[in-house]
Amino acid sequence: MVNINAQNTLPQSGDNILDPNADKFMGTWKWQNGNNSLTIIMKKENVLVPFPENVHADWVIGFHKFVNNGAVIEDSTMFSNANYNDKKNSIVAGSKNGFPNILHGGIYHKSKNKFVEFEIEYIDATHIKLLSLKNRPGLKVSAPGQPPFDWSITLPQNIILTKQ
Repeated sequence: MVNINAQNTLPQSGDNILDPNADKFMGTWKWQNGNNSLTIIMKKENVLVPFPENVHADWVIGFHKFVNNGAVIEDSTMFSNANYNDKKNSIVAGSKNGFPNILHGGIYHKSKNKFVEFEIEYIDATHIKLLSLKNRPGLKVSAPGQPPFDWSITLPQNIILTKQ
C-alpha cells in the first residue's frame, strides 16, 4: 500500500496572498521617442479577489497614457488616485510565479476596445522594459452590427521606460 500526501496549493477562504516582488515596479515610468510616448503609473493594492471567496491578494493596478505623433490616443492617468474598486484603472498585474523580475498582466488598449497581455521586466531601480504585448488567447466574436475583432496592437513594445 502506498500513501500519498499532497498539499492544497489553491487559496483557501481567509488567505491573504502577498506579492513583495511587485514592489520594485511601483511608481511612474516613461518612454519617449520624438513625439511618441508611453507613461505608466503603477501601484500595489491588497484587494478582495473575485474568486475564490474571501481571499485577498496583492495586485498591481495601473494607469497609462499613450501619445502617438503628438496626439493623445489613450489616457487613464487622470484616475491614478483611484483605487481598484473604483474600476478606473487600465492595468492589472502581478509578479510572474518563479520570475521575481517579471510583471505579467493586462492593459486595456482603449483605442482598440480590448485588453492585451503584457510582460514587463525589471532592469534596475530606474528602468523597466516592456517586453511584449499580445492579444489574449481564445475565440473572438463580434456582436451583430459591431466591427470585427481588431488583431492589431498600436501600443509600443520592446521599449525601456525610465522612472520619473
